[in-house]
Amino acid sequence: MSHEPRKAVVAAVALSFAATLLVGCSSSGDDDAANGARKKIPETSGGDHTPEKTRSARPPLGKAALKKALLRKGEVKGVDVEPLPGDEATARLALAGGGAKPAACSPLVHMAAHTSVPAPESRGSVTTSRDDGLVTSVGLLGHREGDAAKIVADVEAAVNKCTGGFRDESGSYQDVVPLPDPTEGDEGVSYSMKSTVDGQRMPLTFTVVRSGSTLAIFFGTNLIEPDKTEPAPEVVRAQLAKLPD
Repeated sequence: MSHEPRKAVVAAVALSFAATLLVGCSSSGDDDAANGARKKIPETSGGDHTPEKTRSARPPLGKAALKKALLRKGEVKGVDVEPLPGDEATARLALAGGGAKPAACSPLVHMAAHTSVPAPESRGSVTTSRDDGLVTSVGLLGHREGDAAKIVADVEAAVNKCTGGFRDESGSYQDVVPLPDPTEGDEGVSYSMKSTVDGQRMPLTFTVVRSGSTLAIFFGTNLIEPDKTEPAPEVVRAQLAKLPD
């Protein structure tokens, strides 16, 4: 298959795959799952997750500004960028549901659906794909800065509590592993896990970065080499570069 047709096929499959995965992460469940602990971190937004008191908290991006800040087709060489169909409905379902079992893992379900608790004041997402099979979904959430910092802390706490796995209505999630924190932005958290939905096991790697009052969520999966799921670095750099200082 020539380069261009293969790229088109990967992009089409990536859209379908990303939409299926987001739907799979949007509901709650009733089964218990074991949970473990890794590094000790606070469950609230105190300490390192409190924005610096010496500068004014930045307001959340408005809907128009956030939409403008999202990556667009043609902005990253060698990467296809497309809207993610049904993303708004998926985010609403994730917040309307009961989250994960154990409940402490719910922030991980929310990240996969490109949303959070508290709910963002603005949000948007795209999916990106390369012809090597790497798919990186990108979500931006506009928050008050204190809320954004607390969400990072909540996600980090969930990662460390849920290493034994968790469930929602659609499937199960295993092998939750904390990864080194990203160096970009004001703070962030990275982790990997494996999702099983409809009998299909999918390795995923997440990077969540706070830049002021904006949360950028990146999660990668690979349609060709399933173990190579780190979100595309060029996508992460390009997206963060578009956010306000």
